[in-house]
Amino acid sequence: MNTFNILSKAHMVLVLLFVISMLIKTILIFKSNEQFDKYRAKTKMPEMLVTILFLVLGIVLMVMKDGNFHPLFYMKLGAVALGIPLGIIGAKKHSKALITLSFLCFFGAYGLSEVAKKKAVVQEVEVQDASQLGIALYKVNCVPCHGEDGKKGLGGASDLSASILSEEDAKNVISKGRGSMAPYGGQ
Repeated sequence: MNTFNILSKAHMVLVLLFVISMLIKTILIFKSNEQFDKYRAKTKMPEMLVTILFLVLGIVLMVMKDGNFHPLFYMKLGAVALGIPLGIIGAKKHSKALITLSFLCFFGAYGLSEVAKKKAVVQEVEVQDASQLGIALYKVNCVPCHGEDGKKGLGGASDLSASILSEEDAKNVISKGRGSMAPYGGQ
């Protein structure tokens, strides 16, 4: 497993921990301000550490990705940017509405990330023949890691220009995925 994949998995674990903590706080704010404040006091330092780490790892991953972002990424980034101040202000004012909105922003950002991972979204392309569809699919799904020329190698992606796979083996890898590469058999 390469550095990008390790950092990506660590980022997702930290995000999941943060979202779980936000869910707990959202539930507690509806139970009582006292329980909410006790939980915040007990988890302040660990949550701060988790938050800083997931934000720093997110920035590192953005830099490593080299500008090849899926449109859902910008929605996710917007949700995180909105969720942070909502959560801070909501916690200080004990606002159930703001805490809930903050949680929904972070939960939505996590959901968008999962959707982007599980399912590559193909941009609308006017397809006149199958080769144009193949080119469009390659640009949307493959270029971020393999690059236009197949030599980029981001995230452990193979150098496609030096591949020795047979056509059948290549179709199998594309269809079923391999290593950190998602399966694209449905496309």
